[in-house]
Amino acid sequence: MAKTISFGLSVREVRNAKKQLEEYKEEFTLKVNEFAETLVLRGVEIAELNIAGFDAVFSSELLNSIDFEAGNVITDGASWIIYTDCEWAKYVEFGTGVIGSENPHPDTSIGNWKYDTNNHGDAGWSYYKDGEWHYTKGMPSRPFMYQTGIKLAEIVAEVAREVFSSD
Repeated sequence: MAKTISFGLSVREVRNAKKQLEEYKEEFTLKVNEFAETLVLRGVEIAELNIAGFDAVFSSELLNSIDFEAGNVITDGASWIIYTDCEWAKYVEFGTGVIGSENPHPDTSIGNWKYDTNNHGDAGWSYYKDGEWHYTKGMPSRPFMYQTGIKLAEIVAEVAREVFSSD
């Protein structure tokens, strides 16, 4: 995508160079948008793979809830957000109870997460779901979104090369 603009000092040549520069700016802005959109689409795929890989598919609700939307407008750029609106996604991401505290999220400072806040301890707790009672001491963290962010950081240069070197 690199472009060379050369010109002389005549008014006509300077105007022509300015026009070429504006065209390049428009082309570059389109490429930045394409780059951001490519990353967000890959991020959704990665998040879905992470959910499956962490064996966090209890129903299709979490898996099908991964989506994206445009973020804040950035001058000459793009911002996108990968998210889930599944109510219990945070429990999968961070884990719960004693089991979660023994297998915590890699970054517990996110969201100020606390384990076993109801003091269940090793006794655990019971809950009613789908017509049956279940017992648990919690579940380990399955940081599907955290791992998505790490993977996106790893592939950002590769995606940039793909997008900016194609025409």
